[in-house]
Amino acid sequence: MTIDSEFKALIPPLAPEELAQLEANILQDGCRDPLVVWQPFEPKGHCKECDRETDWSPGDGNTECNECGYGVAPWPDTILIDGHNRFAICSKHGIEFETVEREFTDRESAELWMIGNQMGRRNLENIDKVPLLERKREILAGQAKERMEKGRPKAGEPPVNLPEDKETRDAVAAEIGVSGKTYDALRKVSNEGTDELKQAVRDKKVGASTAAEISQLPAETQREIASLPTRKEIVEEVKKHVHVSQNSGENEWYTPPQFIESARLVMGSIDTDPASNPIANATVKATRFFTKDEDGLQQKWEGNVWMNPPYAQPLMSQFAEAISEKFESGKIEQAIILVNNATETQWFQRMASVASAVCFPKSRVKFLDPNGKPGAPLQGQAIIYMGDSKRVFRDEFRKYGAIFA
Repeated sequence: MTIDSEFKALIPPLAPEELAQLEANILQDGCRDPLVVWQPFEPKGHCKECDRETDWSPGDGNTECNECGYGVAPWPDTILIDGHNRFAICSKHGIEFETVEREFTDRESAELWMIGNQMGRRNLENIDKVPLLERKREILAGQAKERMEKGRPKAGEPPVNLPEDKETRDAVAAEIGVSGKTYDALRKVSNEGTDELKQAVRDKKVGASTAAEISQLPAETQREIASLPTRKEIVEEVKKHVHVSQNSGENEWYTPPQFIESARLVMGSIDTDPASNPIANATVKATRFFTKDEDGLQQKWEGNVWMNPPYAQPLMSQFAEAISEKFESGKIEQAIILVNNATETQWFQRMASVASAVCFPKSRVKFLDPNGKPGAPLQGQAIIYMGDSKRVFRDEFRKYGAIFA
């Protein structure tokens, strides 16, 4: 019997207390339930006797060619499908166990059975079911595509359509009794949240939608918020943080004017602000600016660019890629970007890879509300410069913090 790493990865781990209880039960009563295994075999391959590819079937101790009966290969080892924790405990203590074999047509059929089996676990939270359901969606989408290819209509016949992604999303969401919107939030936390944030969701300290907002913050900030003791404290902290972390002029929080003026001094002018609004531009004074409705990602950027992008994903990554590509290709001359100092993220690394210099302010930038009152950000910022005036940038921005060029 072998342990398949991909199959094993489908098994959400037991909580420490659950694993300890299982071990105690097995030590006391033995392994009462048989482990489930699967005997795979290759359905076709090259038969040396026939000297061509033929269909194969499992025979008496061998995989046999259907045409000549030649034993083309020994049976492969069985693969453990269910009982990984019991197997590990029994192996550790030298305890005997029994196995029962299930038949599956292929690996994907085995995976779907495993997913269904895990979904039945009483203590498995929805946040832990999402990766299983995402794998199920992937398998079912692949099968649907294969059926479509095989059943491609002839001329004049109606087309065979694949189910919409939203349809499959809603279907798997219904399996755990949540809406499609809640499922999307759980998926975001599952993909981008820290372990501490996921545990806070399991402990019911934070709801799915709030956790999804938190998952877009730097890992350290996620941990800080998730460590707060009550749901109320977490929600209040998120409210303060989201205003600042998603600042783009659309959330009624604005960059302090001294940073704008320093950027203007370094570049000589601000010709484009791709993520702004009329109120924000009263301070930025960009020659051209684009609002959320105008979608700056679809517009032409020119000259010197100031950008304080929307920090919510996927917009943050999209704006980071856009400004990096435009500077690399010469579509813009210079750029100064104010962002969170989330150095571990791909979007930060992308901009840093083409940056001429970066300033890390010695204190957190206190963005302003419409009345000019400063906010209280929970994370630090970075000011990224792209262009040829590296010395001017260093001389001007060193008053705010350390410069790396």
